[in-house]
Amino acid sequence: MKQKTNIQERMRNKALEAMDHVEFEIDKVMDKQKSSFSMYKYLKQLDYSGKVVQYMKDYNAHTIYELKNEEQCEQLEEAYSFLTPKQKQYVIKFLENIEKDIDKFVDEYKPVRKVRIKTPAQLVKRLPFKEKFTKYESINPEEIIRSRMLFTYNTSNKKFTQFVTENGGLSVKGSRIIGYEKCQEKTLTDVSLLDRLVSGGNIIASKFIDEIPRSKLKDGNDRITKNTLLIKVVK
Repeated sequence: MKQKTNIQERMRNKALEAMDHVEFEIDKVMDKQKSSFSMYKYLKQLDYSGKVVQYMKDYNAHTIYELKNEEQCEQLEEAYSFLTPKQKQYVIKFLENIEKDIDKFVDEYKPVRKVRIKTPAQLVKRLPFKEKFTKYESINPEEIIRSRMLFTYNTSNKKFTQFVTENGGLSVKGSRIIGYEKCQEKTLTDVSLLDRLVSGGNIIASKFIDEIPRSKLKDGNDRITKNTLLIKVVK
């Protein structure tokens, strides 16, 4: 039975396969040819993860060690005698630059996480609200998403709240409204005034909070509760 390779082995194999092209470039240099090959650009083109590229590290370490021959080994001196001292230095620098580029890529690599775009239904899934109060019914909470204005009414504390943003960026996070530029409220005791908001157009809606009498305009609470009616949105 064929044994399955684990993820580390697959990454290592992927890295070694990519080094085939690098070997070709190294052979050219060993054959006394100049090269403009950039390991960093090559890795960028491959678009491999830093974990895969990590397996390419020290690929040339042994060859660099042999070429430098700091211990003055006669056999190594003979093995690379086809290179002049100047050519040998060129090859060493070429190999060291490959190693440096590998280190640079691994250090700089930042995985791009795919942002999961939630649907309006997913965004409002946990939003509490009151479906009906007297003759008034809440709108579908999904309409809040990407709207410019939202109007709510808390049937418990009598607070009427207006959320406003110019870019159509209202959204929901848990039980809160987010993305607004202004959140203002007034106390509304005469619920029948909501008739004008419900039946009116966008212009009436935008001025409605100013028409509420005997109440001071204050900063509102962006939290929606089980007592909150979702009255209207303006897209």
